[in-house]
Amino acid sequence: MEFAIWALDTRATQYDVTKAIAEQVLHKCPGLFVTDSEHRLPNFKVELNANECGGVRNDGTGTFTVTKGIGRRFSQLYHRDEISVIVNERKLKFRPTKGNVDTGLEMTLEKAPFIDPDIERQRQEKLVALQDGFVVCRVQIGTFYRPDNARPNDPRAFSIEWEKDLVRKSMAWLNFEYDHKLMRIEIGDSTMESTRYSVVVNFNSIHKLAVGCDFAENYICFDLMTPPVFQREDVHRPQDGNFEKRYRQRVGELCAGHGAVAPYAHHLRVVLFDDSDAYKGDILDRFKKSCIVAGLHPPPDVKIDARGKGFFTSRNLSRVSKWLGELHANWRVAFQIEALLRNGSANTLEVLKLKSAIDELVRDHGDFAGDVMRYFAEAAANRPAVQPLQECFKTVLQRKLRRRRFTPPPGHFSCHHATLTPTRLLLEGPNVTQSNRVIRDFEGYEDYFLRVSFRDEDRLHYRWTRDVDSESYLQERVGKVLKEGFNLAGRHFDFLAYSSSALRNHTVWFVSPFHHREKGCITAQSIRASLGDFQGVIYSPSKYGARMAQAFTATDPSVRLHESQWSEVPDIEERNIVFTDGVGTISQELADWIWQVLCENYSDRGENAIQPTAYQIRFLGYKGMVSVDPYLEGIHMCLRPSMKKFDVPGKDLAGIEIASSFQKPKIPNLNRPLVTVLEDRGAPLRVFLELQDKVVADTRRAHESVALFTGLLEKYKLCKDFWLTDILRRLNVLGFELNPNHMQRPLDTPFLTRIRSSAINHVLRGIKYRARIPIPESYMLPGVADEGPAYVNKGYRNVYCLPQGKIFACIQNPGDKEPTWIKGMCLISRSPVIHPGDVQRVYAIGKPPENQMCVFAKLKNVVVFAARGTQSLPNSLAGGDLDGDLYEVMQYEPLLVPEHHNPATYPPAKPFTLDRPSTVHDVCDFIVEYINSDVVSKEGSLDPACLKLAELHSRAVDYPKNGNKVEMHRLPRDLVPFKPDWHESEQPNQFNNRRVDYYESSRALGYLYRNIKLEELSNGARPGTESALSEDISNALRKHVHGQLRGYVRRPGQFCNVDSVYAGYREELGYVSTTYSLSKIALTEEELVVGTILANCSNERYKSDRVYAMKESLSFLLRITRQDLVGELYGASDEDLRAKLTNAWDAWIFSQESQKSSSESGNSLFGLRSFGLIALGLVLECLARLGSLPPL
Repeated sequence: MEFAIWALDTRATQYDVTKAIAEQVLHKCPGLFVTDSEHRLPNFKVELNANECGGVRNDGTGTFTVTKGIGRRFSQLYHRDEISVIVNERKLKFRPTKGNVDTGLEMTLEKAPFIDPDIERQRQEKLVALQDGFVVCRVQIGTFYRPDNARPNDPRAFSIEWEKDLVRKSMAWLNFEYDHKLMRIEIGDSTMESTRYSVVVNFNSIHKLAVGCDFAENYICFDLMTPPVFQREDVHRPQDGNFEKRYRQRVGELCAGHGAVAPYAHHLRVVLFDDSDAYKGDILDRFKKSCIVAGLHPPPDVKIDARGKGFFTSRNLSRVSKWLGELHANWRVAFQIEALLRNGSANTLEVLKLKSAIDELVRDHGDFAGDVMRYFAEAAANRPAVQPLQECFKTVLQRKLRRRRFTPPPGHFSCHHATLTPTRLLLEGPNVTQSNRVIRDFEGYEDYFLRVSFRDEDRLHYRWTRDVDSESYLQERVGKVLKEGFNLAGRHFDFLAYSSSALRNHTVWFVSPFHHREKGCITAQSIRASLGDFQGVIYSPSKYGARMAQAFTATDPSVRLHESQWSEVPDIEERNIVFTDGVGTISQELADWIWQVLCENYSDRGENAIQPTAYQIRFLGYKGMVSVDPYLEGIHMCLRPSMKKFDVPGKDLAGIEIASSFQKPKIPNLNRPLVTVLEDRGAPLRVFLELQDKVVADTRRAHESVALFTGLLEKYKLCKDFWLTDILRRLNVLGFELNPNHMQRPLDTPFLTRIRSSAINHVLRGIKYRARIPIPESYMLPGVADEGPAYVNKGYRNVYCLPQGKIFACIQNPGDKEPTWIKGMCLISRSPVIHPGDVQRVYAIGKPPENQMCVFAKLKNVVVFAARGTQSLPNSLAGGDLDGDLYEVMQYEPLLVPEHHNPATYPPAKPFTLDRPSTVHDVCDFIVEYINSDVVSKEGSLDPACLKLAELHSRAVDYPKNGNKVEMHRLPRDLVPFKPDWHESEQPNQFNNRRVDYYESSRALGYLYRNIKLEELSNGARPGTESALSEDISNALRKHVHGQLRGYVRRPGQFCNVDSVYAGYREELGYVSTTYSLSKIALTEEELVVGTILANCSNERYKSDRVYAMKESLSFLLRITRQDLVGELYGASDEDLRAKLTNAWDAWIFSQESQKSSSESGNSLFGLRSFGLIALGLVLECLARLGSLPPL
């Protein structure tokens, strides 16, 4: 509804009027429109008519637009003189107009939040301040380097590897784009050129900025963490309503010359035209002021020498390429040399100076040279700026040649990884990775396989704005590499396949052809042909790729079955509903056998775990879940047609591969989508706030006692690999406490304090930025089907079958004497929750009936769904099935919303098919389309636009299976150019968190976000110079250790070189700390112990992947370190345990004495304190096994 405004002071601004209407009438609280602080503030829009004489004043009139409901009430109150608005001491007059309100504006006012006019005014002021650009004379791409004659404090020089002169030909402007947080250099003269190029520098990619003047040249140097974004557009494109809106194209190069150096050099130097006279001020001062307005730190004046050194000329690159070809017999070394260049750690001249030394290393040490080079590549990337590359190599060589080689544990291998970005090929590894069926088939040839990720320059998923034609770029960059392969370190790699989980991360497998000693010539095509018969899906590229993906799922090998030991049984169907979609059964004897094999690779041999009653498996062409059927006899497995994805003929024996085993229930957390849905379904705000307050209070109290701290660690699975929970509890039993009384001894140390602070910070950040709040009385469980109807169909009687709308769940954690049966009303959901109907109310039956045959009676840590009725409940929960999906079962009464909402009913999408059999090129096209379409996100629930998003999300989730993509232009647009405050960056002082970019959200997520304040980690969170644990611990343990070792003498072969073990541990820990960091700053020792990465990352999926990979590498490192120190603890005799105790005690004393000497000498303590934890854990474990310590 629109109102005309008149009687305005002509000096009043739009912001003045908006603020007056809000504060005096519409938003006055308590008032006539807003009754309490939780009430949504009415949105409205004010526009003032410009004065005919020009200038900034208005002509005394304007319009005021609100929603119809608010407008009618405003009109009534105004005519009854119950409200008034005064601006600049003048009372405004209003009257309704007869004009129609624009539909888009009406929707914005109805749905979008009100934005404080001060925020909008500040934003407009900044846009005006940044509207004048800078004329560019030259754009130069290059790399920073340190000249041979440079002094320690001298700035680095800049090598110009490519440049474009814009004075004689063409022209360019540098502009700040405030809303997009970037600088854009546009290159192209519209009067002479048909194509315009852009060099885009995102603010968050800038590591350092510097300005200077050299021979009357005003320059800006950009030290960038990631390369700029390069774009191309047609200058003379049609300007009518039908022209292509995505007019910009992402490109990897500005020209062929730039393309040759772009993979190696990405830093930027820009020479500005001096227009100081026109702007009455120094050009560089104006640039500094623009930086401040945009939210950047003003760049300092630094004299940086710039000249063309030709590091990456074709001649120098050819010399390196020839050398790599000579290293074909030791490809791991060639890979690391490539990594030095491609990761920006060195230039060609620096690398070529090392040729003779590296060749000598290969000649003298063979395969071990690859391990040395792996550490060298990491050390080179993180060396001090003043350290020459040759000196760094000598240091690594001296350390590493004394160390032994690490061997991956069973079921794992050393995997090389490459990341293809728009301009670069970044290299990483080899790192320990879980293997799969294909890798195990080619044991000894793992170096021919390569994991390749397709990412943006910051290693995150591609993000597209609506004006960028992403598809053409991906076809050119990603599609070309997929179809034609690429050369790396003297080998050619071809696309092989992907796993389903890896595809979601835009990662696939490549392989280089090789000759197998038994199987002959191996190629990508021969491997794919050996996987099975895909004729049933060969006309659908997405299904063809998904079926092959089964063989590449990361799994653990278990037992092998003869074809007589498994069979296919019918699915349970009713009314064309398949209730057993993705689930089969195994006998108890087979389940015991599988568990026995899996336990052989567990350090405790499964002593501290509950034997699973269900597994997620891969077997031949089948995939899904199998649960224990107590009525199956012998060793047997029953699979179903819904589990079969393709045929694998001619296999008498086949292995069951374990993708997941479910030994204990997980605790579900609230998350942003779930909070939104529950709020829309009627859950009160106070429930979320009360849950948050309790969790936050419990978390902060971890400083108070060992019990509270270990409870936090156990709840969030932190410090698990370092055994810190058991260490602290055993020390607590011995009389140690964080805040001791007069009967206890102090346990706390600066290192332990920082570990605790890091753990608390990790938990609180998850609560604040992701609403990750554990839900009480709730569990996350894999779903399986009630097998009762199958027995009824066979003619069995007195069989109990779950009714529709009811579930069964029995919970048992390690240490529980008895299981717990869930009974009563529950909410059940499956992440990601998108649609309001993705959360349903069900009834848990509790203990199964004892007077009937109940097939699921003995199942634990799974949720059993009914297999009869008119609806499949798993399918109603965000399209779930039973092939391994996890479901949240919530019994927390305050969240049991009473409102029912029907589940989403999207018509099944017909899979995209071809009129001919698919080829691997068709699969490559599908991958490109998948990456292009992987853009769906969601911020709402019941709103029509959000329901539309839920439908599109459902399509996006199914895209890997049916090949039907989601097109970006179908996504609803944002109603306002601002984000809710809970979208702010995790680092509060970053320029990303400009106040003018966010509004205060009135949703539950906004209140939860603002309800928690984070304390910054103290400077002490960085490695210091103090002892890790007090001497009191050594004194307390010494009598127990000496009591066990009294009279004991170690035999030859039982001694351990602790110094050598520690040196190897420290170096690998350093490698992990730098490899998995999300920035140029290595992870702290505290982060590694806790098992987290505290740095901010805009892509949570990428960060969680890095944390997982980091923990995998750490787990392997700790396992091998313990093995080197004491060997195998499980099953050791008392005599052997005493030998192991001796070595563990030596390691503990070594760590304490080394910390003391390092502190006194000022040397780094990195690695010593966590090594001490490893040794202490082993000492306590040996003493416990020998019976010297009281029970926990």
